[in-house]
Amino acid sequence: MADAATPARSAAPSSQPVRVVLRVRPFLPSEAASATGPCVSVLGSHPGGEVTVQLKDQHTSRTEHYMLDAFFGQEDDINQIFDREVSTLIPGIFKGINATIFAYGATGSGKTYTIQGTEDFPGLIPLAASTVLALCTGTWCSMEISYYEVYMERCYDLLEPKAKEVLALDDKDGNIQLKGLSWVPVRSMEEFQELYSIGVQRRKVAHTRLNAISSRSHAVLSLQVSADVMKGKLNLIDLAGSEDNRRIFNEGIRLQESAKINQSLFALSNVISALNKNELRIPYRESKLTRILQDSLGGSSRAVMIACLNPAEYHESVNTVSLAARSRHIENFTSTARKQETPKVKVDMEAKLRAWLESKGKTKSIQRMDGLFSPIASKTPLSMSHMKQPASSRISCRAKAMDQDGGKVKKILFDPEVNVPTENVPREHMQNEVNTAKKVLPSVTLCNEKHEASLRKALSPISSNRAPVNQQISDNGNCAVLLEPQTPIETSKVENIPGATPLDKFNALGSNLKDALVQQYLDLLNVANKEELQQLKGIGARRAEYILELREETPRPFKTLADLENIGLSSKQIQDIMRKTASGIFK
Repeated sequence: MADAATPARSAAPSSQPVRVVLRVRPFLPSEAASATGPCVSVLGSHPGGEVTVQLKDQHTSRTEHYMLDAFFGQEDDINQIFDREVSTLIPGIFKGINATIFAYGATGSGKTYTIQGTEDFPGLIPLAASTVLALCTGTWCSMEISYYEVYMERCYDLLEPKAKEVLALDDKDGNIQLKGLSWVPVRSMEEFQELYSIGVQRRKVAHTRLNAISSRSHAVLSLQVSADVMKGKLNLIDLAGSEDNRRIFNEGIRLQESAKINQSLFALSNVISALNKNELRIPYRESKLTRILQDSLGGSSRAVMIACLNPAEYHESVNTVSLAARSRHIENFTSTARKQETPKVKVDMEAKLRAWLESKGKTKSIQRMDGLFSPIASKTPLSMSHMKQPASSRISCRAKAMDQDGGKVKKILFDPEVNVPTENVPREHMQNEVNTAKKVLPSVTLCNEKHEASLRKALSPISSNRAPVNQQISDNGNCAVLLEPQTPIETSKVENIPGATPLDKFNALGSNLKDALVQQYLDLLNVANKEELQQLKGIGARRAEYILELREETPRPFKTLADLENIGLSSKQIQDIMRKTASGIFK
């Protein structure tokens, strides 16, 4: 990341298909007393109309800069947003050009207020409806509306008395048709308000830890203008709020809803990003929402994403603005130093899993696997080989892991808890022997096993009976490392239970292998570079980019499989990925 003083990079042209603007809601009365100031501010504007905004954490002074198309602060009202961003799109729908307005942000950031408003302060929907009706007056044009929600990847008509699912189907020309969606003609604002109020009451909401009335679906109000053979449409969308399940502890149906919401928001971001990059393939089919809106996203259509922020929530604001800026294909800058890029090395998942199992002392398990699935006798793994050499030229190393990155040793060579007797060895000679060992061992991967306290205690007599180091290393001898100790390793607690059946032991082994595979997969997500991530099942280019962005905000964002829902994967997709990854080991 660049320094805080580094200017943000230039933005995409203002003629891009999707504009991304920022709205910061005012502090609520309950927040005003403890507020120290908003976490977001404007640093400056640019000739093309773009602005550079700064997000600052009041506690850590961490700052991030982003380039966006426009900024609306706490003093700006909804009318100003409508005049600058929405009213300019309305004339186009009378020419057959579709337009879409999104309100995006975390729960409690003011999305619904921006779109819906109140009786005294109307939002974008009533302002747009009254403007379209006024333009239709005295012309051959007429307006009709539809109002529907996308809940758990299913579409429902909010103007129908009964919950009726709407099907998204392709016609013979490849255009999306919404089968079962009702369109109601509207001639006055009174008619519109009556219909709109009915639809709002039918929308799915729920109480969560962050919001007493939290929208659990994406609501889409469409204003369609028709005249002879011409049709134009304006979509105004109140998106459900993005949620971090690790922080709000959703459970049951709330957790399922949150996973679907995050997945569809990620898909929407992918579509907007692809449109602004002029990519040939636009991933409309990644979610139900983007597929339904396919005729209003892309081509000659125009769209505006309004990213809504809570001025008191820095981390939520960073997540919202980073995704919004990503949609514009603009990189952000922070005050922390940029991490060194991981070397671009192709990952062999099977080899990595085997190496990890070996490092955990489960080499016997690997031999069993090789024996079961190989028609010929498997060769002894390198970690199990014991080169037959004189005793004076062999060293049995019980050590902690040593990772090498650019030739630098990151961890200590010998386990500090192994008590090698050195009282009869001169200090200078001892240092020489250790240096000799370091020269001999640089290409050897050492065992990295975390023994439990009880196991260490049982092994302590063996440590005290070891020969001095000067008797273990010879000047000209080669070193062979025994990664499987001569003493037994505790591989499963079930094996130590008297009366445990072979089936119990086998099931325990399978559970250990499953946990090992899951942990290795999560470790890779937390450290791998973009090329390595793309070789994992279920991770494409955009998802890999998003993972890297998450890691810039949080060092290790993936601690459990449930955290994969934050990158748009459902629980079913996560299970399928792990199942395919496990099956790939035996190919």
